[in-house]
Amino acid sequence: IKIFIGEESGYKAFADCSVVTAPFCREGERVGTLGVVGPTRMDYEGIIPIVDITARLLSNALSS
Repeated sequence: IKIFIGEESGYKAFADCSVVTAPFCREGERVGTLGVVGPTRMDYEGIIPIVDITARLLSNALSS
């Protein structure tokens, strides 16, 4: 899981936002990144596990 808050993302358009990302894989090889963009005061405690679990489920589905 990676979290970028405000300007940490490197994009001016996201200066007032945060991005929570997690990679997903196919047969052990990283093929993409799942992410959620929200306000800097979003519910990180709730969003982080959702992004993590969703990326894991996507990886499992792609590898089946």
